[in-house]
Amino acid sequence: MSVYRRPLLQAWEAAYTAELTLDQLRRRAATVGAALASQRARCLIAFDTRFLANLFAQTISSDLAAKGVSVALADAPAPLPAIHHALDRKQADCALYVSARNRPYYMGGLILIADDKSGLSLNPSAEPLPPVEFPPLTPPATTIDLRAPYLDALRNIIDLDAICRLPMTFFIDAMAGTTAGMATALLGEGGQTRAIEINRDPDPLFARGAPQPFEASLNRLRKLVRESDSHLGLAIAGDGTALAVVDPSGEVLDPFEVSLLLAGHLAMHHRQRGLVIAPPPAPQSPLRVHPKHLTAWQESTGMKLELASDGLHLERQPVVAMAANGEVALSRWSSCPDGLLAGLFLCEAAARSNGGLRALCAALRAQFGVS
Repeated sequence: MSVYRRPLLQAWEAAYTAELTLDQLRRRAATVGAALASQRARCLIAFDTRFLANLFAQTISSDLAAKGVSVALADAPAPLPAIHHALDRKQADCALYVSARNRPYYMGGLILIADDKSGLSLNPSAEPLPPVEFPPLTPPATTIDLRAPYLDALRNIIDLDAICRLPMTFFIDAMAGTTAGMATALLGEGGQTRAIEINRDPDPLFARGAPQPFEASLNRLRKLVRESDSHLGLAIAGDGTALAVVDPSGEVLDPFEVSLLLAGHLAMHHRQRGLVIAPPPAPQSPLRVHPKHLTAWQESTGMKLELASDGLHLERQPVVAMAANGEVALSRWSSCPDGLLAGLFLCEAAARSNGGLRALCAALRAQFGVS
C-alpha cells in the first residue's frame, strides 16, 4: 500500500430531510463534475451503508457521466481505506464518497477525496439541474469492485498463516458498516482460527445509533468475548477507519493502551522504528503515565511516544497514530486511517504471543508499574 497522503479535501454533512436532499447532493456533485470535465479527469464514486446512499451514488454517477466525466461507480458499500487504495492504484484521479462516515444514523453527506492542488470544491452549483428519475430505474452499466483489491492488499501485509494455524477465536463487530464480511473472509481462509462476525447484516439506521465504536456500548461484543473466553474482540467503525478492542475479560481497552500494543508488535515483529502518537490515557485507564515508564517503554521498543489529543498528525507519518475516537493510522502501510488493518495486526500479535492478548496486556501494564 502507498503512503502517499491524499486528504479528505472537503466534507459536507446534513440531517436527512432537513438539509440533506437529493437536490443538494446533485448540486454539490455538479460543481465537482464541471471541473473534472474541463480537466478530463476520472472520478470514483463510492458509498457506505447508510439510508439511500447507494441510490444517491447511482444518481450522482449518471449526472457526472452526462457531463462527459469518466466515472467508476463502486459495486458495493466500500470502507474509506479501500477507496484510498483504489486511488493509490491510479484507478481514478479523485473520489466522491456518499457518506457521513461514523456520524449518527440520521446524518448523510458527501465527501470529496482529492489532491489538495486539484482545485475541486463541494460548493453547490447554481446551474439548473436536469430532471432525474429517483430511485434510478436502470442499474449502472458498469461498476468497479473496491473490496477485492483491498482484501488482497491486506493479505500481503498481515501474516494470516501465523494467525490461522492456531486454535484461536476472535469476535468482530462490523457495526452494520462497510467492512462487513471482510475480517471473516481473511481469517476464515482455512486453518484452525474461528472468526465470528456480528452485526454484519445491512442496517441503514445502525440500530438508531452511530457506527462509531466509542459511541456504542458494545455490550453484545463484550458479553460474547467474555463468556466464550475468546482471545479478543474487535469493533470496526462504519467507514472502516476506527476500532475498539475488547480484551478476554470483556473490557474495552483504552486507545492509549491499544496504541502501545500495536507499536510494540510492529517493533518486535515488523522491525518498525519511529514516532507513535497516542491520546493521553483516559482517567479510568489502568496505565499510569510516569516519565520513567514512558522512557523505559521507548527504550525497549525503539519508538518515540508523543501524547496528543487533537488528531492523527498524518503529515508527520508516524508508525502508529491513534485518536481518542479509535481512528488509527499506520503510515508504513496505509494512506489513511484503517481500523481493519490495525485490528488484524492485533490478531497477529495475539497469535505470536504464547498467552494471547491477555499476556500482552499484562506485560505492557507491568512496564507501567501496574500489577
